[in-house]
Amino acid sequence: MSNMKKNKLTTYILMAAVAFIWGSIIYKIIDATRGDDDTVLPNTTKANSEPYNDYSIPKDTSHLLLGYKDPFGLTKQKDTTPIKVHQVHTSLAVTKPPQMNWSFIKYSGYVRNPISKKAIALLSINGRNVTLAEGESAENVKLIKNMRDSIKVSFNGKTKFITIR
Repeated sequence: MSNMKKNKLTTYILMAAVAFIWGSIIYKIIDATRGDDDTVLPNTTKANSEPYNDYSIPKDTSHLLLGYKDPFGLTKQKDTTPIKVHQVHTSLAVTKPPQMNWSFIKYSGYVRNPISKKAIALLSINGRNVTLAEGESAENVKLIKNMRDSIKVSFNGKTKFITIR
């Protein structure tokens, strides 16, 4: 019987605590939404605030005075005497070496040797079908590198990349 009285007393105390907590929450909400607040805000004047800083690099206003002599004597003094310049007209025309026509070489693709795993390029040189591995040559055309989508060939000391057609 006393145990039951104790449980009722604890229940009433807890209910009063809950009512007090909820009451204070509701009071604070109503007080905040009322709007007739007499709170005085601190005066924020420009004298107390920090100046605006946009973090830009300031303009360089320094000047270097470089009118002194070379301390090591490495530069020669400038000669101020005027020099006469004569114009010489030349009639020699600069000639460019003729461009080489690489159209006689056509790259058709490659096949892979299943045993040696080497790629063999399929070429057409002057209309004649030729198969070359890297380092081999035919009709003065040497296959330097096979990159599957293009080849690097050498002919008469000049090299060129030729793409697949």
